[in-house]
Amino acid sequence: MRWAVATALALCLGAAAIAWWRRDPAPYALHESPAVTVTVRPAPSDYPEAEEVAGEADLLIKAYVQRLLTGDVDDLAALGAPWFTNKEKAAEQLIADYRSVADEPLEATVADPVTPDLAVVELRFTGDKRQTLNLSRADGVWWLELGDGDPVKP
Repeated sequence: MRWAVATALALCLGAAAIAWWRRDPAPYALHESPAVTVTVRPAPSDYPEAEEVAGEADLLIKAYVQRLLTGDVDDLAALGAPWFTNKEKAAEQLIADYRSVADEPLEATVADPVTPDLAVVELRFTGDKRQTLNLSRADGVWWLELGDGDPVKP
């Protein structure tokens, strides 16, 4: 009986450790709706960093497009780097500028990073509308440079 309890406890602890290790460090996630169709890819590069950054920033880019679609200023502002200010005003403007084209499939190209923890993403919406997003990373989490702030001062 003791070995069964010990085995069950070990399995539970092991599962919890694996779940913790595999967790996404981002404090944001995609909502169940609305669905978005975003293809995220790295720009052509001879360096593996572009592909790594594209994979790491995928969730943020898709969450950004989803927040545009919902039109929720506070929800979009929450994707902004915590050390930036005036995120709500910037989010309001982005929603006004891009919400109408965010419901179509779009492509996001992550440029080859020149500086660690900073990235540039070009979004190509249907109808040739384009947008450039600047991203900053702190503690393994990518954020939008939204509002006012220093991108390298987390």
